[in-house]
Amino acid sequence: MSTAQKGFTLIEVMVAVFVLAVGILGMAGMQAVSVRESQNSIFRSQADILAADMADRLRANRADAADPLSTNYETDGTAVVSGVCQGTTANCDEAQMASYDIAQWQTQIINSSLPSGVGTITRNAGTSEYTILVFWDEDRNGAVTTAASCNSTALDGCIRLVIQI
Repeated sequence: MSTAQKGFTLIEVMVAVFVLAVGILGMAGMQAVSVRESQNSIFRSQADILAADMADRLRANRADAADPLSTNYETDGTAVVSGVCQGTTANCDEAQMASYDIAQWQTQIINSSLPSGVGTITRNAGTSEYTILVFWDEDRNGAVTTAASCNSTALDGCIRLVIQI
């Protein structure tokens, strides 16, 4: 007497389909993370370029940037001031050039693809050391958290560049 096993092949096929579906979902999840991190890498590169641009502007206007009493290059990133010095024939003093540099830099940050990009510049009191920070909304929740330093536990992206003039 033989006992026939009916439906066993169907169960094997269902288990195989389930394992295949789990594998495909895992690959789709890895692809989504890869795309998101690739975009974050582009944001970091743009923020690096923006921070380096401001460092070059500080070095170009060394007379004002190195003056221990000057705060012309400090900004909290909340307002874009209009630059007085425009064009190649403009005759500007160091303070006007600093205002122009800040306005141009803030405009570059706003026009970049950084989501909710913000740039701040602080100066260590009595020194010619500047900290340039560029923040963006890396977790894409609609808000950017800015702080005095780039915190590794923050969910938002931040690039920190410290230069000595």
